[in-house]
Amino acid sequence: MRRINMTSKKLKIIIVTAIVLLLCVPFVFHNSISDRFNPLITETISYAEVPQNTQKYYSVQSFNPKNGKLLPYKIKYVGGYSPNEKYIAIDHKGQYVRSIEYISKKEFLAAKKRAE
Repeated sequence: MRRINMTSKKLKIIIVTAIVLLLCVPFVFHNSISDRFNPLITETISYAEVPQNTQKYYSVQSFNPKNGKLLPYKIKYVGGYSPNEKYIAIDHKGQYVRSIEYISKKEFLAAKKRAE
């Protein structure tokens, strides 16, 4: 009888530990999947300048168009759809990119000027 009691105690500890680890993983690892479901990360729109002649943008440094401050991280991957455009507005939640919109150079530079 005592042996069964110890086994159930160990099982409870393992289950509680597994639940705690699963709840903590999104706060430790930042990628598009974990950021998408992390309730502590807010969705925001940022502006960025991207290279032309490609539809895949890697390591994108963006800034907040309201105050002009750079984000403290680079967005690892942003998919585009127009290789001729250079300025984008990114609707994202951390590394998770919901959508992008191409913006004019005038709008981009106006937002960048707000920082100065």
